[in-house]
This record gives sequence, structure tokens and C-alpha cells, in this order.
Amino acid sequence: MKTELKMNSRKINPFICICCSLLLAVLETQAQDPHFSQYFSSPLTINPANTGNSYGKGRLVMNYRNQWQGIGNPYLTGTISYDGEILKDKVGAGNRLALGVMGMYDKTADGGLVSNYAAVSAGYHLWLDAEESSRLSIGFQSSMVNKHLDFSKLTFESQFSSGGFNISVPPNQNFTSGNINYIDFNTGLLFTKNGEKGSVYVGASFYHITRPSETFLGAKDQRLASRFNFSIGGSLDVGEVDRILFSGLLMNQASVTTATIGATYEKFIDSNAEEMCFYLGSWYRYKDAVIPYVGYRLNDIQLGLTYDVTTSGLNLSGTRNRSIELSFLYTIMDKSSQKRFTPWY
Repeated sequence: MKTELKMNSRKINPFICICCSLLLAVLETQAQDPHFSQYFSSPLTINPANTGNSYGKGRLVMNYRNQWQGIGNPYLTGTISYDGEILKDKVGAGNRLALGVMGMYDKTADGGLVSNYAAVSAGYHLWLDAEESSRLSIGFQSSMVNKHLDFSKLTFESQFSSGGFNISVPPNQNFTSGNINYIDFNTGLLFTKNGEKGSVYVGASFYHITRPSETFLGAKDQRLASRFNFSIGGSLDVGEVDRILFSGLLMNQASVTTATIGATYEKFIDSNAEEMCFYLGSWYRYKDAVIPYVGYRLNDIQLGLTYDVTTSGLNLSGTRNRSIELSFLYTIMDKSSQKRFTPWY
């Protein structure tokens, strides 16, 4: 007699199965942090020393990333943050103390794993010379993290049968909980040098200082791997008002190293007493993707768009692995400061 699995079985996009397998590997080993191709437009996820590192009194930043959306939306990440100056003129002439808050949402395996982050950061920016051309910044950040497994959206090898995946069969995994919570700590340093024809910066940050325990399987020795970031970049004036903006980022976590480098051209247009800038450039993530970038700024609002063109083996045959990313920045300008922007500050 033929037996059919109906209510308790289902057929699933093969790539989602791959994502679930990768998710299980993440649960059993050391996870990696979500990241953005437009890292230069996501300052508080790269270095806590970026807190308050802008020309304005305050800054609102939003980021959205939909990764590999052509094959089942396996990764979705979004952030919103605000950072701004406090105690103005109370911490030394020209120096700056700032506070920031950030929320981040990350959905993996089509919602099988959802991570939520709430962070508070502080930054102090100290001029090193009387001309205010060299500045040292230090930052600290604390995060509350919640991660949740939705077992209704996950399938495992032990649940597979000839009719598909039978989700009524318990997974052959020793899950002790579907939720984990922990507090995390990060820190960073940043050096900036301004010149007559441009500027340059060098930064380093260290995330997950205490390496908190992160496991759904009860293995207390499974701890979140620390992440080290090294960043470099700056600007070069072209003509009277245009600029070339460049940056690079090196990240290392859990024995995985990612390197990204690129530049964009900023075309300045002064129309009807409004400041407008157009950005056109590209970044390259080593052995992974080419990342074209376009941007637009009108006065205090700046928008950015990237589209990852995958060059690695993850570019599955016959499938477009579309990864789209949007950024939004709103800067509350201080009329006494120089009104010039870069995409990352």
C-alpha cells in the first residue's frame, strides 16, 4: 500500500536546504557576524570610534541588505542608528564627546534563525595639534543580543524521506533551547589626518571582547569568535569642489578573512542654492564579488545603492544570486562646522 505524506511533509527549495545545512554548521561551530557591502555607510557596525565622527551635531543612519534574493531570500539584514555630540564645549576646545544607539535585525535561512541586536556606544575625539589637522578617536560599545530558532522553518537530514521532508519527525539534534541571550562588548581606535588637498584615516576595532557563549546545543565551550577590523581610507580633492573617496576594510573572524577595497567619484552640483552630489564608484570583495555603487546627496540627506556581482563559487549555475543593499544617512548639520560629507562619515 502506498503511503503519502501530506500535512506533515513538504518539498523545499534545494538552496534553502543548503542554507539550513550551513545554519546547522554555524550552530555547531563559531558563527560570523552579519556585514554590509556598504560598510562605509554603516559606521557603528565597523568601529565604535565612529560614534559621533561626523561634521554634524547628529546623524541618523539606516541600512538594508537582501542577500541572494533570487534563491529564496536566505539572508536579510537591517540596521537603524543615531549618534550625536553631547556636552559641547565641555570636553576641551574643539574636542568632542558623543553617544550613539543602534538596532540591528538579521534573518538567516528564510527566518529559521533570527538575531536582534540593541547597542549603546560612546566615542571621544581628541585633536592632537593646535591646527586641528590630526585627530585621535576612541570608542566603546555594549550590545544586548537575542537569537531565536524557528523550528517550523527548519528541516534536517534526519527528517528526509522519499516523499520529502517530514517535519513531524524530531530533528536528530540535541537542542537545549530555541532562544539565547547575552551581553557583548566592542572597542576601537581611529586616527584621522586632514590636509589641504584631502584627508586620510586609519582605524582598528575589536568586537566580542569577552567572547560570550553562543550555542543552542548546550555546549558551553562554544563561544562567539572575536572579530578584528582594520580600515583605511580618505578623500582627494579634484578641481574646486569634486572629490575622489576611497576606502578599504579587512575583517577577520573565526579564521575567515575578508578584504574589500574601492573608491567612488563625488560630483558636486550647486543648483538653486541647494547642494547636490552624485556618486559613482565600485568596490571589490576579494574572491567574492564586484560591488558597483551609486549615490545621491541633497543637502543633509544622502542615499546609496549597491548590487553585488558574485564572482565566487557561490554564483550557482543558472541562478542569479542578487544581493541588493540600500543606505540612508541624514546629518543634522552644525552651522559653525564645515559642510562637507563623505559616504562613510
